[in-house]
Amino acid sequence: MIHSLSGGRRGLIRALAAALALALLALAGPAQAADEPRLALVIVNGAYQAFDKLGSTYSDGDKVATALNATGFIDASGTGPVQVRRDLSRAAMLEAVADFRARLAAAGPKAFGTLYFSGHGAALGSYGDVMLLPVDAGRDLTPESATLTRAALTHNLLGSGAKTVLIVLDMCRNVLPAPPPSLTQMIAAETGTEASAVGELAGSKGLRRMVRAPAAAVRPDQGYLVAFSTSADQVAFDDGIFSKVLAEEIRRPQQNIADALKRVSDRVALSSGKNFQKPTFDYGLQGAPPCFISCDRAASDRFYDCANCPWMRAIPAGLTPFGSPLSEPGRGGNETVQADVKIDRPFAIGVYEVTIAEWNACVRDNACTKLGNWAKENPNPLIPATDISYEDAQAFVAWLTVQSGRAYRLPSEQEWEYASRGGAPTAFPWGDDISPSMANYDHTARYHGSETAPYRGYPEAVNSYPANSFGLNQMQGNVWEWTSGCTDTSCRARIIRGGSFESAPDALRSANRFTVPPGKRRQDAGLRVVRDLEPDEIGGSS
Repeated sequence: MIHSLSGGRRGLIRALAAALALALLALAGPAQAADEPRLALVIVNGAYQAFDKLGSTYSDGDKVATALNATGFIDASGTGPVQVRRDLSRAAMLEAVADFRARLAAAGPKAFGTLYFSGHGAALGSYGDVMLLPVDAGRDLTPESATLTRAALTHNLLGSGAKTVLIVLDMCRNVLPAPPPSLTQMIAAETGTEASAVGELAGSKGLRRMVRAPAAAVRPDQGYLVAFSTSADQVAFDDGIFSKVLAEEIRRPQQNIADALKRVSDRVALSSGKNFQKPTFDYGLQGAPPCFISCDRAASDRFYDCANCPWMRAIPAGLTPFGSPLSEPGRGGNETVQADVKIDRPFAIGVYEVTIAEWNACVRDNACTKLGNWAKENPNPLIPATDISYEDAQAFVAWLTVQSGRAYRLPSEQEWEYASRGGAPTAFPWGDDISPSMANYDHTARYHGSETAPYRGYPEAVNSYPANSFGLNQMQGNVWEWTSGCTDTSCRARIIRGGSFESAPDALRSANRFTVPPGKRRQDAGLRVVRDLEPDEIGGSS
């Protein structure tokens, strides 16, 4: 949809930004409009004077406006359905944003504001901010341009006092060839913000991060989420995929906004079109994000660190039974006799196995190998990534560490078994028996007289079966999961855990250990990731 400013290839600039914040809303939706006023400003620019005209931007705005109307938003003017403002000059854009801020301020401290922009845009050099281009923009930057950057808009709209601000910037992020000097100071001067606060508003923060903007006058219960339709220093394409998926996810119930935007990222990354876009986010959220339609209560305490990062949950420190009793049916000779093991520090672990959408984002960055998977049979972005070796898994966690800025790794065997059991000393987290309704395994096989069912023979979506007591899905079955454990000091073989859709039920026991050479790929092996918690995250998890 948007062009490169350096002149060359055509790029749809879809930097989807969603600035939104905190609100402990157990259920949110159109019916809550009186308690949570919802206002939206939609701007689409296509008829540029100095840049190529855009073809899909108008329909992009229409899709998003229609979806916002369906979820209880009204127009930025304060009355009526959300309208699409087309082809605005710089002066008109500044006026529209100023009016929007005033309406949000008048709506009160519970207001939820959304700004969607579709048009040309660019990254401002190594500083990392992005600039929205009005239709009368020239190719030379001026100090006035800084008032239409992502950092300036975020600061401006949060200054309204609204509780939630969602900014959607649908534009390119490729870097301008000659950005102006001292851009941070320029933005600070134009917005009346200290330079340190501008830097904070322009930086990425995880979903558990606080808004750290000392001079921004932001309330403790405010925050934002900025979601980009493409990655840093990349263009977006004029094909309508992003806005289509975004509009669909806005209407999907049982997910908060952060989860909705992650689904957008996963689905766009898996789209079959020839142009690859990988939506990414910047955010400063506190507490539970609000929802477009309704929230999934079970998802209230999960988080993720980047658009292509897995959903995570914090697991407290504690004791766990480790190993199996000598009397446990199916017990293997390499299992230790069950005894309590202490997990000294809380940690975060994936709610689900790594999905094919998350893996493909790594492949598109040339950091992971393209592997065989089941996505052709089932295009659901929640199908687990498979055919993965230990070495492949290590490449993925290294890439994830770079993407998120946090040190991801594979779980130790003790961490994996602790997370699997949830304190249960029994063969399985739910007890000593198993049935086909509890996990995805070879349902034709029996365990200790268990019932049987027809053989399925394929992995299912990572959320297909109920979560365990820690809120983690399919620690048992579906796909084997790599750990950092090995069989000897030279680590000639590595340990996988949990069993798979091909496994007999005794392989799904929490204590079961299976050894595999680190370079061997299995069509039923995937992974689940772990990272240590930082000091400011440990609070409620210790």
